[in-house]
Amino acid sequence: MNDNKLIAEFMGDGKEYEVDINTKTLKSYNTSWDWLMPVVETCYHNGADGDEIGDITHGLLDCDMDQTYKAVVKFINEYNKTI
Repeated sequence: MNDNKLIAEFMGDGKEYEVDINTKTLKSYNTSWDWLMPVVETCYHNGADGDEIGDITHGLLDCDMDQTYKAVVKFINEYNKTI
């Protein structure tokens, strides 16, 4: 399963990406802070703790989208093991 699909399922919207017709750019969880930040918020609300929350927080503090994205994927994979 690709990571954007994993996130889309976690968020419950099924949408992995969209094309902005005005700028002709692809928006997705790994390319847009606007898409990624609601996922981060959901991770925090779903009880992210320990290393997973630390990894997400470090990515945010570094303003590193790729690091934050990878930490979110790691959190979701661990979260899915508990449900």
